Amino acid sequence: MKLLLSACLLTLAWAPGIAFADDAVTVLTIAQDHGCLACHAIDGQPSGALGALPVGPAWRDLARRYKSVKGAQQTLTTKIMTGSSPEASRSTAYESHWSGQVSGEFMPSHRSSISEVEAARLVTWILALDLPN
Repeated sequence: MKLLLSACLLTLAWAPGIAFADDAVTVLTIAQDHGCLACHAIDGQPSGALGALPVGPAWRDLARRYKSVKGAQQTLTTKIMTGSSPEASRSTAYESHWSGQVSGEFMPSHRSSISEVEAARLVTWILALDLPN
């Protein structure tokens, strides 16, 4: 696990377009401790077998999609805490805006494993990622 965290930090230190801040160490430690990196990557590398879709969207993709969306900070923090799941009453297959880009169908609730303060700190850092033009 420490090796994975070190690899992520090294990626951040050398990846073009990502502002490496002191806070990155803290945020990636939170992510490592709470299992975020099992489903999410920073830059979209697949988390499964070579060529397989990642389980969840990459953080850079989340930043790209939500950076300019009003209320994104609270929306994404809530998503971490409560999860997102298909409505039980729907008769059709669950349609996610990440369909075809990720293999996971929904985000499970993490309320029992991460504090809302830590989740908010993680979201703040994700939304602040520098994006290539």
